[in-house]
Amino acid sequence: MTRVPNLLISVAAGLAATISVLAIMQARQDTSLLKYVVLSIVGIGFFYAFLRYRKQIIQSVMEKRYITAGIALLSLYTLISLMDWPLFVNRPWYETVIIDLISLAAIFCFFSFIAFLLLKGGSRWQRTDVSKWQILWYMLPMIFVWMFYLLAFFPGNMSPDSLNHWRQVENMEFNNWHPFAYTMVILVLTQIWDSPAVIVIFQILLMSFVYAYGIYSFRQYGLGKRIAWVAALLWAVLPINGIFSTILWKDVVYSIFIVFLTIFVMKTILQEGENLRTWSGIAIFTVALLGIAFFRNNGLPIAVLTAIGMLLVYRRSWKQLLTPLVLVSALYIVVTGPVFTAYDIQSANPNESMSIPTQQIAAVVSQDGELTEEQLAYLDTILPIEDWDAYNPYLTDRIKFHDNFKDDVIVADMGKYLSVWFDIVKQNPAIVIEAYLKQTSLVWQINKPIDGYTNPYTIDVDPNEMGLETKPVSQTLYDVLEYGLETSRYHTEELFWRPAVFSILIILFSLIASRKLGAIAWLPILPVLFNTATILVGLPAQDYRYQVSNAMVSIFFLLFACLYKKGKEPGDGERTARTRQP
Repeated sequence: MTRVPNLLISVAAGLAATISVLAIMQARQDTSLLKYVVLSIVGIGFFYAFLRYRKQIIQSVMEKRYITAGIALLSLYTLISLMDWPLFVNRPWYETVIIDLISLAAIFCFFSFIAFLLLKGGSRWQRTDVSKWQILWYMLPMIFVWMFYLLAFFPGNMSPDSLNHWRQVENMEFNNWHPFAYTMVILVLTQIWDSPAVIVIFQILLMSFVYAYGIYSFRQYGLGKRIAWVAALLWAVLPINGIFSTILWKDVVYSIFIVFLTIFVMKTILQEGENLRTWSGIAIFTVALLGIAFFRNNGLPIAVLTAIGMLLVYRRSWKQLLTPLVLVSALYIVVTGPVFTAYDIQSANPNESMSIPTQQIAAVVSQDGELTEEQLAYLDTILPIEDWDAYNPYLTDRIKFHDNFKDDVIVADMGKYLSVWFDIVKQNPAIVIEAYLKQTSLVWQINKPIDGYTNPYTIDVDPNEMGLETKPVSQTLYDVLEYGLETSRYHTEELFWRPAVFSILIILFSLIASRKLGAIAWLPILPVLFNTATILVGLPAQDYRYQVSNAMVSIFFLLFACLYKKGKEPGDGERTARTRQP
C-alpha cells in the first residue's frame, strides 16, 4: 500500500529537485529540455529508492554526529559551488530561499544515500593472497580502450606546451620552464621511436599499471573481485582517462604520480605501517615522491609536506621515512641548482608563481580601484597603465604575455612587487577577493561562471614548424571519439569536466572511510590537499589538467571507503556483504 504514496512523493520530490538545482545553475532559457528530462527521471528513481530505505539511511547517517555534520557542510559547499552568482544576486529573495532550500535538501539526501550504501556494506579489511598477475589482467582493458584513442588522434595530441618540450629535444637546448624531467622522458623514449606516439604508449602503460596496481593492492586487503573488475572497467571507459593518456603534457605523468603516492599511503594504512619497515616499501615511497617533485614545478612542497605528514603519523618509523624525505629534497636542490647551472639549463621564471597577485593588481587597475600615485608609477614600469585593461578574470596570459609586460622588473625586486601588491590588497579588499574567486573558480566551483571558460583537454597537434601533425589511423574512429568527447563536454561539463566534483567526492569518501577505518583514513587525502593548495596559490588559467589528478585518484578513495575494520562492522556488527576469497 505504501508503493503508490511513495511513488507520488518521489515524482513530486524528483521534479522539484530537478527544477530547483537547474534553476540555481543557469537561466531557464539556457537549459536544454534533455537536461530536464534526464535529471527528472534520475531524480524520481533516486527519491523512490531513498524513501524505501529512509529509516536505515537516517539511522546510518545519524549514528555519528560528525558524519551528519560533515554531510551537512559538504552539501552546503556543493550548493554554493553550483550557483550561478549573477542569477543568485538578481533573483527575488523569496524565490532564492525556496529553490536554495529545496536544492540543499536534495543534495543532502543524495550524499546521505551514498553514505548509507557505503556505511552499511563493504568488504572486511583483512590480508588476502592475490596473484601479482592480476595487475596485468586489470591493465588489459585500460590498454585496449586507450589504444583506440591513440589510433584516433595519432601520433598524439600536442598543445604549445607539448611542442615546447619537443622543440627542446630537437634543438638540444634545455630549460626548466616546463619541467626538465618530462623533456628528458621525451628525449629518452624518442631514441626508440622518433614519434610522439611513443610518449603516448609510455603514458598509457604507466597510467594503466598504476591504476591496476592500486586495484590489486585493495584486492590484497579484502576488496571483492567483482568490485575490482567494475573499477577497472569503469576507469578504462571514462573519457577523462582516455583523452588524457594521449596528450603530451607533463601534467599527465605528474598526476599519475599523485595517484601512485595516494595508493602508497592507503596501502601503508592497510598494512598498518609494515611496508615502511622494508626497503622495497621505502623505495616505492621515494619513487613516488621523486615523480611528484620533478614532473611539475610546484611538486616539491607537495612531496615534502606529504612525507612530513607520514612522518608525524608513523613516528616509530621516523628513520625509514626520513631517508626519502632528505634524499628527495637534496636531489631536487642539487639537480635544480649546481646541475642546471653546470649544463646551462635555465630555471623556471619566478614570475610564473605570481599569477594570483598579478591578476588581483590587474583587476584593481582595470576597475579604477584605489591606487596611490607611487603605486601607479611603479605598475607603469611593469606594464603601461592603459594596457592593464587587457585583464581577463580567468586567464593570466592577457597580462603575463602582453607585448609590453616587463617581468624582469618583478624578478629584479620580488620583495617590492609583493609589498606593493599587499598594500593594494589592503586598499581594495572587495575587488581583490572577487578577482581571486574568479581566477580560482576552476578549483572550487562546479558550475562554470557565465563569463568564464573551461579548457578540459586538447585534441590534434597545434600548428608548428617541426612537421608534426595529426594523422588518424582511422578517420571514422577520430570522428566518433571527437563527437563523444564534445557531447560529454556539452551535456555533462559540470559532472566530468569541472574538477570540483571529484574534490567533493574525495572528501565525502574520506569522511565515510574515517568511520569504517578510523581517523587515520584522512591521511591519504594529503597529496590531493597539498596539490590543490598550490593551485589555489598560483592557478594561471582554467585548464582542467591542473586538477585532473583529483579525477584520476577519486576511484581509490571510493574503494578505500568500501573496506571496514574489525570492530567497525556495518549493520551494527552484522555483515551485510560477504568477503569473497579469490
